[in-house]
Amino acid sequence: MSRINSWLASLGFLRLGLFGLAVLNLVLHAGYQLAGMIMTSAPEASAWTSIPSLIAPVMAPILMVLVLFDYIMSRVRAADESGEQRAYYLGISRIELLAIGLMLAYWVPFFLTL
Repeated sequence: MSRINSWLASLGFLRLGLFGLAVLNLVLHAGYQLAGMIMTSAPEASAWTSIPSLIAPVMAPILMVLVLFDYIMSRVRAADESGEQRAYYLGISRIELLAIGLMLAYWVPFFLTL
């Protein structure tokens, strides 16, 4: 457990925040869609329903570009480093590719239905 905690701490606050926002973006919208399928009556329109239904889809491309930019920067840093630092940045780039893949798998079908 401490190894995971130290590795997460080594990622840095901004990168963890970016991953957290990307996951929150997926969870908010997916939870809202799931709640809409489970509920028997239509949800009331309020200011809170605009967050998962309007703001999350708008933020998805922005977060995608930010994660892609961080992926490019980690690949550039990996090209400049050697040894353990290179492996560190390559590990970060793999995590970012996973985040990009998850975001694409969720949001592309949503935007194709519009």
